[in-house]
Amino acid sequence: MAGSGEVYKAEDGAWGFRVKSSSSETVATDGGRVYTAKDDARATLQRLLRGDFDGPITEEPTLVCGQEITEDTTLESDIVCVDGPAFIVAADNVTLDLGGYTVSRDPGSTGAGGPGILLREVRGATVQKGTIKGFGAGVAIMGGGGNVVQNLTVQDNIGPAGADFGDGIAINGSSENRVQGNTVLRNGPYSGISLAGESQRNVVVENIVTDNNMLHVGDPSAGRQDMGIRIEGPAANHNRIVGNTVSGSGADGIVVLPTCAPTSAESECAGSPPNEHNDIVDNISKRNGTSGRGDGIRLFTVANPVAPAHTTITGNIADENITHGISIDAIGNNNPGPTENRVTGNSAHGNGAYDGFDGNVRCGTNTWEGNDFGEVSQKCVSGPTAPPRTSPPAPPPPPPT
Repeated sequence: MAGSGEVYKAEDGAWGFRVKSSSSETVATDGGRVYTAKDDARATLQRLLRGDFDGPITEEPTLVCGQEITEDTTLESDIVCVDGPAFIVAADNVTLDLGGYTVSRDPGSTGAGGPGILLREVRGATVQKGTIKGFGAGVAIMGGGGNVVQNLTVQDNIGPAGADFGDGIAINGSSENRVQGNTVLRNGPYSGISLAGESQRNVVVENIVTDNNMLHVGDPSAGRQDMGIRIEGPAANHNRIVGNTVSGSGADGIVVLPTCAPTSAESECAGSPPNEHNDIVDNISKRNGTSGRGDGIRLFTVANPVAPAHTTITGNIADENITHGISIDAIGNNNPGPTENRVTGNSAHGNGAYDGFDGNVRCGTNTWEGNDFGEVSQKCVSGPTAPPRTSPPAPPPPPPT
C-alpha cells in the first residue's frame, strides 16, 4: 500500500512526524518522541519509510515491577526490578505462575532489600514454577494463611544488615501454608526458609535447602546466623518439617530457636511463649556449619530465653556436621515447665563433636530412644534401643481328632 510521510512542528516548538496511507489515514507516528531539530525528525521518518527498522516485533510486558496480583497470572518473560517487591499478591485464591521465567533484582540497585514476591495478608494463594533471585528475600508470606509456595528456585537473596529480611522464603505471622518442592540456595544472612512470629501448622516438605552460608562475601563468619530451616517464633507451633535435604548452611541445618518476648518487665524473657509441638521428620541434614559451628538438627537455647518444648525429632539423618548431629541445648532460667522433647529413630555419624548431644543433666525431661548414633554426650542420649523384632510364636497344634 502506497503511503507518505509528514514532518510537522508542534505547538511547543518540537518536531515530530506521522506516516499516512494513500487514503490520508494516519497509520504511524513518532510515539511522542521529541525532536528539537526538523532534520532529525525527517531523517528518522526517511529510515522508517525505507524499511530500515525491520527487526523483530516484541510486545510490551503485561506485568510491571511492583504490580499487585489480583487474578490468576502467568509470567511471559523474565523481569528485572530495581527493588522488591517485584509482585504483590493482594487477593485470595489466586495463582502467580512464573512460567519458568526469572524475577530478579537489578544487581546495580541500592534499594532497601524488599522481597521478590510478597503475599500480603492473603489466603489460598499459590506462587510457583520459576526463579527468584537477588532480593532481600525471595518470597515473603506476611499474615494470612493457607498459601502454597512450590516448585521455585529461590537463590542469592541477601538482605542488607539490620533489615527485616535475609531469607530465601520467609513466613511471618502466617499459618497453614505449604512450602514444597523448592530449591533454596545461597540466601542470607538469616536462613533458607524461616518461620517467624506466630506461624503455626505450616508444612515445609521436600525442599532442597543448600549453601545458605554467606560464603560469597569471603568471610565464613558472616554466615554464623545463616540457618537452613529456622523456626524462630515466638509461638511458632505445630509446624511440620518433613523430607527436606539441608546442607552447607553457615550455622545449623534445621533449628528451633528459643524465644524472648517477655510479658513481665521484672524478669528478662519470662512469660515468653515457647516454640512447641513442632515435628522434624525424615529429613537429611548434613555438612552444616561452614561458619565454624553448626549442628544438623538443633533445639537451641541460651541462659534467659525460653527453650523449645514438646518437639518431635524422628527418622532423620544428620551426618558430617561441623559440631553435633542432633542436639538439645540446656534449658535456661525462664522455662515455664518441662520441655519434654522426643528424639527417636534417627541416625547420625561422623559429626565433629557428638552425634547426639543433650546439655541437660541426665537429659532433663527429654526422651532419646532407638537412635543410631556414634559418639554421644551422655548415656541418656543413647537411650533404650529399639527392641529386636521377633517372629510371633507358632500357633499351637490342632487338637487331636
